[in-house]
Amino acid sequence: MQRRLHYILLISISIFLASCNSDIIDKPNNDEVPATKAYSNRSVIQWNLIYLDIEKDHPSFRPATTARALAYIHMAAYQTALPGMDGYKSISDVLNIPTLPKTPQNKKINYEIALNAAFRTTLKHFFFAMNQTQLKLIELNYDKLNYEYGVDWKQEDIENSIEWGEQVADAVIQFAITDGTAEQQIRDIRPASYRPPVGDGLWEPTAPDFGRAIYPFWGSARRFAISEGEMKSPAPPQFSTDVNSEYYKNFKEVYDRVKARPYVEQWIAEFWSDDITGLTFSPPARTFAIANQLVEKEKYDLEKTLHLYLKLGLASNDAAVSAWYNKYIYNVERPTNYITKYIDPSFKPTLGRAINNEGLSPAFPGYPSGHSTFGGVQEIILAGFFGENYTFTDRCHENRNEFFGAPRTYFSFRELAEENAYSRIYIGVHPRMDCEEGLRLGRLVAQKVLDLNFRN
Repeated sequence: MQRRLHYILLISISIFLASCNSDIIDKPNNDEVPATKAYSNRSVIQWNLIYLDIEKDHPSFRPATTARALAYIHMAAYQTALPGMDGYKSISDVLNIPTLPKTPQNKKINYEIALNAAFRTTLKHFFFAMNQTQLKLIELNYDKLNYEYGVDWKQEDIENSIEWGEQVADAVIQFAITDGTAEQQIRDIRPASYRPPVGDGLWEPTAPDFGRAIYPFWGSARRFAISEGEMKSPAPPQFSTDVNSEYYKNFKEVYDRVKARPYVEQWIAEFWSDDITGLTFSPPARTFAIANQLVEKEKYDLEKTLHLYLKLGLASNDAAVSAWYNKYIYNVERPTNYITKYIDPSFKPTLGRAINNEGLSPAFPGYPSGHSTFGGVQEIILAGFFGENYTFTDRCHENRNEFFGAPRTYFSFRELAEENAYSRIYIGVHPRMDCEEGLRLGRLVAQKVLDLNFRN
């Protein structure tokens, strides 16, 4: 199955490249270098498809690592094309990043070729544990795009463009490496040094492997827009086994929903799960899978696409840091822990049903929900670019046979985000209190990023 998926993607790259000429709004040549907005966004979409395909098979990219990688990858892409983006600011001016390479003087830069080099460089760095098939996927895409975009360009200009893209990517990578907390965590996602607190209502290791907690120190990783004070969540309801308490009612709702298992709610639960390595991309990457559909639908030019993806990346990064910061402050248990102790010992979440392994729960505390936090990011950032009351059909899981992935249509980004968030109740891994706080936190993070002014 895996080889078949890679083969299909390789074929799709070839088909895409065959149609590239018609996608260039103003064909560049040696006499004129158009502004970034004169180019199609197809190369960005294609590199994101490559990212999504590789990411789905990496267990260490669930989900904090991928949120971070997407931020830096799209920072490098934006900065690479910046010399052709009239009226936009450098990321170093907005984010207080150390000095980046200066704009090439007296050199012609093909921004598509430069971006191709930047994407290749950053993907190879952040996917530090790729296999040979995945590496070949990157190299094939890089070589084919270089060939296509280099038509009618002098070799000297092509080499200058590649050099520029690599210089920017390397500088962003070096900046990423200075985040010691993240660098350590991405290579040791279940550190033995972390000992979870013990007590009523506190998280305990869960099925399938009852393994150590994932990313317990991620709350100290680098943020770009939100302060530590702003990202702290209010305390969740107090632990209680009283059937009239808010705490009990939160978990009882999960039990009732999973036990009833209505058709539409199970469809929604699996449509938004994105939890299982080897089956789907991760929750933060899902945001970019959605964005790919939107920028293609609206025919965004390259400049607009890079600006959108930059803000999606920054917000995804800060959402992951903020959610995991609070998860390990409060260490709230998962429904499977509470329900099997106090409601029904036979309870199982439906997460894992798609791989015939029902009963899975993510290996980290529940409050706030990460899915819901990323849902808040989807709502605010996408509404900021496309408008809140936007009708959109999400085709991320169309034609899947492991679960029912039929496209779902939304009439606003709020509707999309809230369905994403509350799907976690239906699948049995979060109570409502986790989802509500995740949405609030994700919206706050995204608004802080949306308020970052990258325009002169």
